[in-house]
Amino acid sequence: MKFPSLVLRPLAGGLAVFVLSMACGGSTPPPEAPDPSLEESEGSEAGAVAPTSNASVRAGVDAIQRGDFEAAKRALEQARSEAPNDPQAAFYHGVALQNLGDVDGARAAYERALELDAKLVEASVNLSALLLDTGASERAAEVAAQGLAAAPGHADLLLNRALALENTGKRDEAIAAYGKAVDARPNDAETRIAYADLLAASGKRDLALEQLKQASETDDPKLLAAVAHWFGRLKAPAECIAALDRAIERSATAELHTRRGVCRNEQGDSAGAKADYDRALAMDESFAPAHYYLGMHLRAKDKKAALTHLKKASELGKDGPVGKAARDAVAELEKRK
Repeated sequence: MKFPSLVLRPLAGGLAVFVLSMACGGSTPPPEAPDPSLEESEGSEAGAVAPTSNASVRAGVDAIQRGDFEAAKRALEQARSEAPNDPQAAFYHGVALQNLGDVDGARAAYERALELDAKLVEASVNLSALLLDTGASERAAEVAAQGLAAAPGHADLLLNRALALENTGKRDEAIAAYGKAVDARPNDAETRIAYADLLAASGKRDLALEQLKQASETDDPKLLAAVAHWFGRLKAPAECIAALDRAIERSATAELHTRRGVCRNEQGDSAGAKADYDRALAMDESFAPAHYYLGMHLRAKDKKAALTHLKKASELGKDGPVGKAARDAVAELEKRK
């Protein structure tokens, strides 16, 4: 199950909405969706953000934009005392509270905002994401579904609902929900990678590969590395290498060269694999996985060199999985004559 962290992302028009950050840390947030209306009125432009309802709300929004959440909290507490039935005041109060670490208070504020205005889609996005982050996936799915009733194609809500359904084990429903999420945001590689993860876990290899191929069009090297990881797991070494070629062109690292070496080895390119492991160690001599894979690569041809690299991987990896695997490999290799 995934319980992604929440990231504050300011939107045009003064709103600040939390959206899900996928498993690839440091990735670029998805493109921003148009801001839904807080107050529907006849003749209003779809997606327009209503002006802040009073001066206290405006002060709170300004403080949020500055990152001064204590000031925002004070201003929005004042706004709620002045206008207890104002959904904007409740919503922005929730944003301030969540940024201050008051999860229960933020949840209550978002719930109140939606009681006052079920069409306040930002509150549905924030609340469903907060519920996901705290493990309340059943309720997150409900909130996202309610928000989608007001905004059927909202990309963040579609994604939150897919994640919630996946977390609750409703695999078939989650697969269908992810399909809608990628349709809503077709250039979002993160969502496609998450979709491919679920498809692969469901035994739908070909469909997972199709999603990964589309995700590999990204220019983000971290996302390309994630795509390559899944290509490797799905035994598609040529696609893995192609994704890593693109990633290395943009930002070469020891890790990326090591990963490409593994995929080249899977494809039967022994010389290419060794070249990548050597390049990885030239970039970072202390990178334990490169020592491990080079040592494993050399076992049949050069036992002495293999042991040198495997022992180095054991030393550098210490108590981690690479270190353990290296120690096991050393023990096995030392038994050979």
